[in-house]
Formats: sequence, structure tokens, C-alpha cells
Amino acid sequence: MTRRDSLLGRVVSALAARPSTTATAVPVPTRTRLAAALAARPLTPRHTRSDPGPVHDRDDEGKLTQRVKEVLAGVLGVTADQLRVDADGDVGIRAGSAMIFVRAQDDPPLVDVFSPLLTGVDPTESLYRRLSDLTNGLVVGRVYCTGDTVWASVPVFGQDFVPTHLLLAVRAMVELADDLDDQLRREFGGSRFFGPEATGLVAVPDPTGYLRDLDRAGASGAGSVLVDLLADRGRTEELRKRADHGDWHAASRLAALLAAEGRTDEAERYWRIAADQDDPRAREELAGLLAARGRHDEAIALLRRAVDGDDWRPLPLLLTLLTERGLVDEAIALLRRRTDRAATGD
Repeated sequence: MTRRDSLLGRVVSALAARPSTTATAVPVPTRTRLAAALAARPLTPRHTRSDPGPVHDRDDEGKLTQRVKEVLAGVLGVTADQLRVDADGDVGIRAGSAMIFVRAQDDPPLVDVFSPLLTGVDPTESLYRRLSDLTNGLVVGRVYCTGDTVWASVPVFGQDFVPTHLLLAVRAMVELADDLDDQLRREFGGSRFFGPEATGLVAVPDPTGYLRDLDRAGASGAGSVLVDLLADRGRTEELRKRADHGDWHAASRLAALLAAEGRTDEAERYWRIAADQDDPRAREELAGLLAARGRHDEAIALLRRAVDGDDWRPLPLLLTLLTERGLVDEAIALLRRRTDRAATGD
């Protein structure tokens, strides 16, 4: 067994590990930086025939994005020119029931190998704990949830880029994603990217265009993954078009981006679109925004409707607002109602 294969085995085993304890409910950003540093360690002696050696930032050696294309072309058995890459430089790879994307950026130099494992999942506390357990067991990378989509990501450090690292990351993700999406689906439901009949490893077109085609064809979960991809790239105009046509998930992700930029009037509009379609997170975010803007009566009315529909997640905020408005009796009645429901297991 070569040193490279040995490390691959350790990476794949660690990616699939399930620690018995959880330190935190969400991945820690520091872990991602550490993962990038670990990925930069040489795997074999440099300047040998089995390892092309590091690629320095010199004009005659090309930029990181071009080197990544060359490596992926070798993996897929095509030329670099034959790879169909989107405007952001992402290359798509199909592996069984999973879809893997490779994104390269030159400044700062970094390569991300990532996969949308599941979409249409309910982001519960138990899901976050499970993903945290997985992330805590990784040698490199993380597993996390945005919106209703679970992602896996393995970064490759781009400074002094060594192609072997990218090959290991892709191979590890291929083995991980095609298995982990099945495991998590059994535990939390949701939809995998491809059905169980999908096999092989082939190049695919522009990820966003590919997702649009799947969405138009009615493929389950494709629209949700597309929305998350657009939101991660900050493509607010496309999100806006989808939201204005009634896509609640696009409205929710767009509202979060607008709120982060301080554009609260627009954020309120799109939170409301999603809330009107019974998105619990949007309803809670909208109520919080209204309360922060001094519109307590509107916030209370919104939260009352949530509780009446047996959505108890925004109860703490509702109790706070009711108390501040002097509606203590109603707050006490809600607490008793919640206690009774908990006692009966509802």
C-alpha cells in the first residue's frame, strides 16, 4: 500500500466516523481553517515522477483554476478544454446518487470540493447534532446545513498547490457522498441528488444550468439546491425573480442576504412572502424584524398565528413581547398550554 492510498483510507474512514459526543451544535469556522492547513501537507516527496510537485504562482505554470481543470480532466479522462465549467469556475462530477462540485479561486488560493447530500430536510436540533458529530470526526472538511439542504465540503489549500491533494479530496468525497447521503436520508428524510439507479463518474454541465434543467423537469429537490447555490454565490437578482414568482425558499434566502446588508425594508418584504407560505423560520425572522422596528403588535399577531398552528419555536419571543406589552395573563396561559402539550407528548 502506498503512502497516498494509506492516507486516503484514513481520510475516508474519518469522514464516515461518528463520535459518541458532541462539542457544539454547529461547525466551527476555525475547524475549516485547520482543515485547509492539513490539506496543504505534502503526501509524497516532491519532484518525483509519482507527484508533480507544488505549483508556484508563476506565469508559465498558470493560475490555480487552470491547474485544477487539468487535474480534474485527468480524473475524468477528458481534456481540460472539454470540461464544461460555469461562470464561477465550478466543475460538476456525478458519483452514484450524489453530485459533487469542485470550485477553485485564485485570491485567496483555495479549492473547495463540495456536495449537496440531501435537500428537503427539516433543520432540527437532532440534525445539527448529527452533522456536528460528523464534522468533529473529519480529518479535513465539514458537514453542515443551510436552508433545508445538507452539504459536505472538503477544502484543498491552494498555496503551493499539489495536485495529489485535490485527487485525494475528490476520491474521498466520491466515496463519502454516495454513502453518507443514504445514511442521512434514512435518519432525517429528504431527497438525494440522483436516484438509486445513477452510477458512474462523469462530467456534467454548468451546475446552475444543470440544476435549472432538473428543476424545470420537475426533479425533486433540484430547485431547493439551486436556490442554496445561488444564495451562497450572492446572486440576489435571480433569487429575486424566483421569489417574486412565489418560490418561498428563494424568498427566505434572499431576505437573509438583504437583512445581512442592512436592507431591512426589502428583507421584510421577502420574509413576508416566505412566512405567508408557512415557512417557520421566515415567520420567526419576520416577527423579530418587526419587533426590532417597534412594530410589536404586528409581531405579536404573527407569532400568535404560529402558536395557534402548533409551531412553538417562536414562543420565547412571543412571551417576551406579551410581557413587555403588559399581557401577562396571556403569557401565563400560553406557558400552561405548552406545558400541557408537553405532558401529553404533543
